[in-house]
Amino acid sequence: MHSAKEPLVNDSKLRCPSSGPAISLPTSSLIASFLFASIFALGCAHEEIPMTTEPARSGDDLSRAFAALVSTLRTVETDIRKSPSFGDEAEQVGAYRHILRAVAKGLEAETLQDPDYPYFRILDWWLREGGDNPDQRYAFTPIRGGETYRLWGELGSATRVEFQIYAGRPWDGSGRSAGYLAFEEIEIEDDGSFEIWLSAEAREGNWLSNPVEGTTLFARHIYGDWNEGRTGDIHIDRVGYEGKRRPPESAAELADRIRAAAAMFGTTARTWPEFVRRRYVDTGDTNTLPAPYDTYALGGAKGRWMSGGSFALADEEALLLRIPQTRAQYQAVQLTDMWFASLEHGNQVSSLTATQSILAPDGSYYYVISREDPGYSNWLDAGALRRGIFLLRWDGVLGELAEDQFPSAKLVTVGELAAAIPGFSTVDEEERERVRHQRRRHLQLRSHR
Repeated sequence: MHSAKEPLVNDSKLRCPSSGPAISLPTSSLIASFLFASIFALGCAHEEIPMTTEPARSGDDLSRAFAALVSTLRTVETDIRKSPSFGDEAEQVGAYRHILRAVAKGLEAETLQDPDYPYFRILDWWLREGGDNPDQRYAFTPIRGGETYRLWGELGSATRVEFQIYAGRPWDGSGRSAGYLAFEEIEIEDDGSFEIWLSAEAREGNWLSNPVEGTTLFARHIYGDWNEGRTGDIHIDRVGYEGKRRPPESAAELADRIRAAAAMFGTTARTWPEFVRRRYVDTGDTNTLPAPYDTYALGGAKGRWMSGGSFALADEEALLLRIPQTRAQYQAVQLTDMWFASLEHGNQVSSLTATQSILAPDGSYYYVISREDPGYSNWLDAGALRRGIFLLRWDGVLGELAEDQFPSAKLVTVGELAAAIPGFSTVDEEERERVRHQRRRHLQLRSHR
């Protein structure tokens, strides 16, 4: 836990009046202003700040809403530190990263977005959560169920693009998938551009039903090949609101948004470690791999199958995954930490698609999960993690995966890998650096922040 004598980060300094050592604060992004105010409120609550006028009633509501947000931050920290995922130093760093990302997500989603004047919120490597896939750029926006929206964009270098409407929040058990438009159903122009309509009534062309219970539109660009091509884009308007003047925000409206941000932050921060505990920790099935399952019934996309498990590695150990080649349009594997966030995936190769992987002579892909470089090309770099989660995905599956296409896992020593992998060969550090540089370049092109 952070000591009052140690800075949080090495940036600009703030001192509470007569309150001892300086507290370091981030100097950029939306989260900075929140942390500044939160830490000041927590650390300087005993100071009396003179006021020249009485606060207005609306100001009281804003203050109460902000106090609720600060209180949620404190209670979430307490809960997170009790989690089974809060283990060694690497997991503790992950815990506080998880909290900070959840704060930023809540503020972006609830205080900035508007269903009448929508812009997409991007979930990428800055805000990693919920088993996020490094091969995808996720885009979210709130919508009003039953209303009409126009989307336009381009596929770019993505393998697929797809759209889904949620009613409520399926990821925390309070909603469901309410509509889906698959890549195969989208008419895309020769130049890669597309236009899609959301509405209650059906219409010609690319159309996705927007039922009255719809609350969120979710878009995915999926990249099987991290090349340097144009990575595509997407935008949205509510029809009839493109040129309308946006009315000023009232104090009551902002207070409601702050409360909603606190609620989303609390839910997000607690949901994913609890999911990891129930699905992976409590089962005790470490270093094993269950049969794949169809995700659509759980709020996922049609034609998407997944599997996954947890790994726990001692020194000189590695988990070897064998994943047969399939007819899926996209096939990939990735690592997450115990907070269910993807790992660094630009300057660390913690995910690989079939396109990025070496196929063994037996028609399967072999992947090595380890903390140290095993030499084999298909290395999933766990970094400092001794424990973590691995996730497998297949997209564009027609029908079901055959049983002979199911993956398997085996715990081995690093020294046993050469005998365990057909056609085993090694790559040097120069090749590792080339791959990391290529991945980083693709992510730079993909970013829209």
